[in-house]
Formats: sequence, structure tokens, C-alpha cells
Amino acid sequence: MRILHVISTLAPSSGGPTQVLKGLVGAQASIGHEVTICTTNRGSTVEERLSDDYFRNFSRDDSIVRVFPALPGMLLLSPRMARWLSKSLRSFDIVHIHSLYRFPQTCAAWLARRQGMPYVISPHGALDPYLYVRSTTGNLKLKRLYERWFDLPNLHAADAIHYTAEDERDRATFLKLESPSFVVPNGIDWQQYHELPKYGAFRADWRLGDRPIILFLGRLHFKKGLDLLVSAFGKLRRNLPSAQLVIVGPENDGYGTKVRQWVKDRELESSVHFLGPLYDDNVVRAYVDADLFVLPSYTENFGLTVIEALACGLPVVISDQVNIHREVTTAGAGLVTRCDADEIACALEELLLDPSRRREMGVDGRCLVRTNYTWPTVEGALTREYEAVIERHTNLSAGGNRARCQGIAN
Repeated sequence: MRILHVISTLAPSSGGPTQVLKGLVGAQASIGHEVTICTTNRGSTVEERLSDDYFRNFSRDDSIVRVFPALPGMLLLSPRMARWLSKSLRSFDIVHIHSLYRFPQTCAAWLARRQGMPYVISPHGALDPYLYVRSTTGNLKLKRLYERWFDLPNLHAADAIHYTAEDERDRATFLKLESPSFVVPNGIDWQQYHELPKYGAFRADWRLGDRPIILFLGRLHFKKGLDLLVSAFGKLRRNLPSAQLVIVGPENDGYGTKVRQWVKDRELESSVHFLGPLYDDNVVRAYVDADLFVLPSYTENFGLTVIEALACGLPVVISDQVNIHREVTTAGAGLVTRCDADEIACALEELLLDPSRRREMGVDGRCLVRTNYTWPTVEGALTREYEAVIERHTNLSAGGNRARCQGIAN
């Protein structure tokens, strides 16, 4: 199958979609699909440009990365990309579009509609009501107009909407989209977690000692509930003064400044460590050396870092707005709370005081991931959905052609 993925940026700091796509295209290429990624050279900010070496090293499998320059501005307008898409779409069997509200995705969907190509859109959480009523540019009216003119027509006409969890699909029902949908989760490469590194390297590298570590790993972004986490950690420290909070991840739009101020206001500087972004083996070492992973997000369409933590045998405390919270609860791999600082503090304390329960949760979490969230399982499910989309699209197109021919004959 010839598959085209379209995404606006592959910046490592842009969050889960980039990491997921990297694993997905590798899995698809490894079983013989012809995979191409179409993207811009833009990083996570207007000023940042990703290097040619970064794209050459992005995928080590038999996939192609087509990179186009983008004009200044948040929409990432790219006339060169538009010309290439217009000429090249018909050489693929299916187009998979990742995220919304940017020119590359909008253009690809519009051209696919115009050329009669089957296409799938993965919103990656953008249709959750919590984010839907917000705008990263600060202009909600422009966001609504953009949706009305471009994204909603593309969504309604899509051959399918791909959600990564049932909760994500449920939360998008208020839009009453006309297109079919399916649920296939994100995945990870189990080889990275099959044999875990020895305990202690991460603690030694960052001089964290042997005190209990609560780990947050993700973008420093308003949706991640870091205000709740800092408040909850302050409450926890009253009963467990030895606990320390480690915050790992890139900053978005200067949000880290706010988080640091909350920490300072509560006089927690000596127990909260901001390490910036970590990658690859260093991330795994952080999971292995932590005692708990926490993600109190206000919205989270999947929560890839939750899966990574569970793969490392690390129990989790997550909010009920992380869309795989039901799976975590069913597997007994962690505790789920509301977006409430008191509840989060109680859950953290409950597990920190019960090492044997944490070990049991760690075993259950690894089993959950190994069974449901590795790339062979995920890729196989997604390929079956692609095949169904292509067949449905072909049948609808053939039916339309027959109807037109009958109308001419009559």
C-alpha cells in the first residue's frame, strides 16, 4: 500500500504526534508499505527551522520524508508543498492527515476531496471540547472562521476520522461529524522496553539521591494540569517532606515561567527539579528510576507518556481526562483522579506509602502495554482500517459514476 502522511511539523518538541508518527511509519515500512511523510521545515516556533540532518535521521526505515519551506506565520503556508501535493496525491492509495488548524493539513484534505482521493484525519485531541474553545494564537474568532471555511468541511467529507481512544471519539460527538470513524490506539516499540536499564543511572546523572521521585514528563503546556500538580505536590510535602518532583519536557509559549513561579510561591524550589527535554535512552532511565509517574491533564487524547511509563513498570497517577484512564483502571496499573489538587495529592501519597502495591501495578502495567500497545498490534489494526476506507471509497465512487452514467443514458 502506498501511504502518504501529512503533518505540519516533525519538531521533537511538538509533542506526541511527531513521536507517534515516527514509530508508525517505521512499522508500516517494515512490513512492505511504501510510506511518505509530507511536512514543513518549521520547528515548534515561528523562528525555528529544523536542519536537513534532522530529517535525514528522522526515519531509519524505507520511508521518504518530503520537506517544504513554510512562510512566516502560525498557519505554516507553503506554496511549494501545495504544488507538490496537487501533482503527487494520485500516486498514493490513501492520505493520512495528522492534526488540524494548519495549512499543510487543510491543503492536503482539500486537494484529496477535489481529486477524489481517500483520506483519513487524526485530530490528535484537537476536537476535545476543552481545546476546541481555546486558541493557541489568542484569537478564537479567527479559529472559528478557519474551522467553518476549511477544517469542518474537510472533517465532514473525510473517508474516516481516526481516534486513539473511545473517550476521544465520545468527546467529539458534539460536532455531529458526518464522516465514519474508527479507534486505533497509539503504539510503542517494545524492543526499547524489553530489557530495562539498571536502576540508578538517572538519579546519579542528576544528583537526585535516593529520595522518592514523582516524575512528570511532557510539554510544559496549559492543558497538562501543571498548576494542579504543583498545588498537589505542595500538599503532599506536608506529610512526605522527602518527596521530590522531577519535571521533564520542553517549554511551550513561555509556560514554564508560570510553573516556576508557582513553585517559588510555595517555597518548593529545593524539591522541584526542571530538567528540560530528554530523549531516547535518557527518557527510559528517568522512568526506571522514578517511583511514580503523574499526568493530571485537563485534556489528553491518548497519553503516550503514560504508556511509556507503564512499559517501564512505573505505576501512574493520571486524571480522568486522560483518554486511556479506563484501560489503566481496568488493568490495575495506576490510580485515576479528577482534576483536583487534593485528590491528586491523596493518590500520590497513597502509592508512595505502599511499595508492594506499586510493584504489583508495575507488573500489570507492563502486561497491559505488551498486549495492547505495541506497533505490530497497532499497525495491523490501522492497516485493516485503511483497507476498509479504500474499499468504501472505491465503492462509493463507482456508485456515483454509475448513477451519473444512468442519468446521461436516460
